[in-house]
Amino acid sequence: MADNQGSNLAKTIFTQYQDNFGVFWRIMLPIVMLAVVLEVVVFFQSVTRIDATFQEDVYTVVGNVNTISGVYPTISLPKKDASAEVSEPVVSWGILPVPYFTSTEHGGITWLWGLNFRSLDDSPLVLLLLTLCPLSLAIARISRGSTSDESVPLTAHDMWRSTGHKALAVFGAALLFVLVVDVGSYLHITMNIAVSWLTEAYQPLYRVSDWLAHPYVYVLIPLLRCYLLVTLSLYNLCLILENNSIVGVFRRSHALVSGARLRFFGIYLLTGWVASVMTSVVFGAVLLAFSVFIPDLAQVRDALSPLRFLMLFIGGDIEVVLPQLLSVPVTVAILIVKGLIAAFWVPVWAILTTHLYFQRVDAMKEAIEL
Repeated sequence: MADNQGSNLAKTIFTQYQDNFGVFWRIMLPIVMLAVVLEVVVFFQSVTRIDATFQEDVYTVVGNVNTISGVYPTISLPKKDASAEVSEPVVSWGILPVPYFTSTEHGGITWLWGLNFRSLDDSPLVLLLLTLCPLSLAIARISRGSTSDESVPLTAHDMWRSTGHKALAVFGAALLFVLVVDVGSYLHITMNIAVSWLTEAYQPLYRVSDWLAHPYVYVLIPLLRCYLLVTLSLYNLCLILENNSIVGVFRRSHALVSGARLRFFGIYLLTGWVASVMTSVVFGAVLLAFSVFIPDLAQVRDALSPLRFLMLFIGGDIEVVLPQLLSVPVTVAILIVKGLIAAFWVPVWAILTTHLYFQRVDAMKEAIEL
């Protein structure tokens, strides 16, 4: 029964995405364009900030290209410093807070494997969350067959107009969702800073500082994050399809998810893993294609050998530290691809959560009637 439900859900996601691809992307287009522009601006602001912070004769700003997050600036010791050369592969691994393995070779090439899940946090691409409400509204009308009503056309303009009546609530709920899901990280950072300051004045507090650095504390943060993400995952449906306050939508989501939390977690875990793997594969293919025409990406082409590229299908990622920053046009092109790939998965999440929402609402109605 569970296998049938899973296959039916996967088939529904694929069919609805395929049949309504144009509508979904017209809904997202304004936010995608804004998010990508801000992503480019933030990248070059980061380069400027690094240049202003570090001495140019000690550190140099270089480009880091990978199949996880595309491209971002980082710092590197100049080549004249022989101690910076890596003569043998540097391997590291761990199981806390999540399993991971990395191997860095000579030339700044790193192969990574881990339970990587794409996240929009700490990036302007988090604005894509704002498209969840109009997307969910469109999917709800498609799923419930209300699109046959000619007075309610299924167009991008109509979806945004309907969502616009709750514009402040949509923005506020999306912001609160991001803040709440990351609350564990904020608390841990705040506690570390507070204990560090207090330790200087009162030495015995060093034991508290050591406890905060314990590996098991780092395990609790992702566990808390997963719990909150699953519990609040239906907030956009509760906001756009029901008459709730910003706080009320999170309470309603909690009520709907209760009793099926493990099922939701399993579905999200599988969906996130598939999205992560496919993103690496697509990004890897795009970087390979770019490297054919862009000499500065030749090192990326060497890193993505056929065997390594196949490893992307099992969750691997490739990271390459280039000797210098890429040109502005190449950087912008990679950031645009990053934004498009991230945007591609937003309708998948919207379709998935919309159908889970209706399943839980119907189940609760049946329970009340019985």
